[in-house]
Amino acid sequence: MENFVLKILDMFQGLFRLIGVNYKQLRAIVAIKLMMDNRRQIIAYQSKGKKEPGTAFLTTLLIYSLFGLFIAFVLYALPSFILSMIMFFSYIMVMIAMTLITDFSSILLDTSDNTIILPRPVDSRTLFAARLTHIMLYLGQLTLGLSLASIIVVVFKYGLFFTLCFSLGILLAIATTIFLTNGMYLVIMQFSSEEKLKNIINYFQIAMAVLVVGGYQIVPRMISRLDVANYTFEIQWWHYGLPPVWIAGSLEAIQENTFDLPHITLLTLALVIPVLGVYLVNQYLTPVFNKKLGSLGSSTEKREIRTKSEKSRVMVSISKWITTAGIERGAFEVVYKILGRDRKIKLKIYPAFGYIFVFGIVFLIQNKQDLVTTFRELPTTHYHLMLIYLTFMILQVALHEIPYSDDYKASWIYFSAPLNRPGEILSGTIKAIFIRLFIPGYILISAIVLLIWGVSAADDLLFGLFNNFLMLLIIAAIGKRQLPLSLAANIRNQSGNIARGILMVILIGTLGLLHYLLARIDFILIGAIPIQLIAIFLLHAHYKKTTWHQLTL
Repeated sequence: MENFVLKILDMFQGLFRLIGVNYKQLRAIVAIKLMMDNRRQIIAYQSKGKKEPGTAFLTTLLIYSLFGLFIAFVLYALPSFILSMIMFFSYIMVMIAMTLITDFSSILLDTSDNTIILPRPVDSRTLFAARLTHIMLYLGQLTLGLSLASIIVVVFKYGLFFTLCFSLGILLAIATTIFLTNGMYLVIMQFSSEEKLKNIINYFQIAMAVLVVGGYQIVPRMISRLDVANYTFEIQWWHYGLPPVWIAGSLEAIQENTFDLPHITLLTLALVIPVLGVYLVNQYLTPVFNKKLGSLGSSTEKREIRTKSEKSRVMVSISKWITTAGIERGAFEVVYKILGRDRKIKLKIYPAFGYIFVFGIVFLIQNKQDLVTTFRELPTTHYHLMLIYLTFMILQVALHEIPYSDDYKASWIYFSAPLNRPGEILSGTIKAIFIRLFIPGYILISAIVLLIWGVSAADDLLFGLFNNFLMLLIIAAIGKRQLPLSLAANIRNQSGNIARGILMVILIGTLGLLHYLLARIDFILIGAIPIQLIAIFLLHAHYKKTTWHQLTL
């Protein structure tokens, strides 16, 4: 596979030499990088089991091919040519950008090979071109997996000539996405430190995860509301800023032989922007790339340590109010800080904040009424109860992810400390999760509920707050009791959890149904809150007494 890809690359060696790249050096670097690709697994789809060496890429390609069936069906089913093309290229470009940001940020900004390459006579332009070429080749193969089913659909629906134009559009989509994303990286590198750059990339990863889930859930439902059979697309001024529309509009011009001014403009943008991007990045951003890359990982920049910052004071004050002194408070403060600092943990947990709004919109558009009527009638519904309990998704994800860490070997401190009962660590952990992750989201949801449903929903919000914490305690007590950040991420084992999972669903569903039934009776919720507090106190006391024998190690 690598040899075939390299032979294709050899066909373009004249182009590389034209822009001042040492092709022999570039080919050697790319060959090694392609070899390493087959020895690693893509971040988003890491396997828990062992695979034969060299099969990781083929597995990833198969997964992307399955994803491609979704958009191929859209191309086949939508009667509107321009709408189907816009959806296809939007999907392709989002998937490329997501892969590039989530999986290749570590490659583009990798400093591990600096000690080998930088002392050699390899200029910055060649090194950057090698990194970029490697990414383009890899993503090109993944895009082939994504679009293979769509290409087959296009062949039967529009013919061979259009298929060639469609394939060229895919190449332009890849190039445009890569240059926009990498150009963004290089510009950010010019004006930020390594730490800020990694944080920015981390939040992009979170946003992309939410965007993909939202796209899968919302877009098909929104299409079902459109009269696609009679849909007409009119080019507006803001469409000229959307790369998927450039390519879709260009293909529409070719397919329907419509070469008016708007379509010619879109065709020009689709052809010129990728080439111009190559020139700008190569001419102005590449010369400083190696210099900046060389400083990554070896920066001596001193960061101000604020031991008495405002956030720290707030966290310490909260911990004094809700935890007992000693082990529980220490566990609370450690987990509280890690939840806000560890990028990998944030990448696993923080998308749940976006999922709340995604699924909230999904529930809204389930109604066959138009959106304006649906929003107008919201205050007369009990839809706010669903919003209150959607926020529990954050707690469920966090409780599942908090035991796992790449630095799990540091958990030796748990076993070396003179702890009679680890329950205090577990108690401090769930309180940190609730305060750090749940409360901010719940405050935002509460503001939305009060804005739409008014103060009459205040008792629902208060009852729901305690109910969510009670549900957190229930799943913590019933589930496996594991110390925070104490297990390797690759030892997750889902076997034996079916009965426990069914029991959790029944208990949590019962509490949610109880809220719905009590909400139909005036003032009953306020009277039920003391019962909630008693249940929370008793269950928390029981959970805090967890012994070493009750832990799952």
